[in-house]
Amino acid sequence: MSGVLAGLKVEMKYLQHDNEEQAKKTRELEQQYQAKVNQLESQKTELKQQYQEQAAELLTIKSRANTTENHVNALTRKGEVKPVAFSALLVASGSETVGPFNAQTNLIFRRVITNVGNAYNSYTGFFTAPVRGAYHFEFYLHGHGHPSHATAASLVKNGDPVVTAHEHQSSLSVNPANAVTLLLEVGDVVFVRQWQNTRIFDNGNFHTTFSGNLLFIM
Repeated sequence: MSGVLAGLKVEMKYLQHDNEEQAKKTRELEQQYQAKVNQLESQKTELKQQYQEQAAELLTIKSRANTTENHVNALTRKGEVKPVAFSALLVASGSETVGPFNAQTNLIFRRVITNVGNAYNSYTGFFTAPVRGAYHFEFYLHGHGHPSHATAASLVKNGDPVVTAHEHQSSLSVNPANAVTLLLEVGDVVFVRQWQNTRIFDNGNFHTTFSGNLLFIM
């Protein structure tokens, strides 16, 4: 009986030793697993940081590219589109009373002060838009008061009146004027048309003028 017990004790001792070895290996595996998890978490954090840095850098590059593209486009437009501006006077020299007429009459501003872009024609009085864009126009009239005849004219676009300058009194001087900004297509025509039965005066003081300029292209 004692021999059996001794054998069991030896067997239990070996089993206990095996259990301790297995527990040690398990702890080592757990430690290796945790180390691997920590390594993966560190790599994940590092990769996330790299992604965020690359995303920020990409946004910066895109912003710079857009700025450069806009600058290039602006330079291209500046190189392609010439400035447009003109000012003209009704009389070339001396003094003149224009009208009254029985019908509306186009005014021809003969003396050109400025004609950048050559869009104004001093022989017809027509301004012809060279590019699509927003244009600003002004016209000033001068007249002597008269009981029967006002001083009046309209700014006309492609044959249709847009704005009018009108003043009437029986004596002294009148100075009607008006201005407008128009969106014009290439080839649109703008001019000043005198009303029927009106009088417009000008002399060497150059009261009566027609001016316009391109503000920006569209």
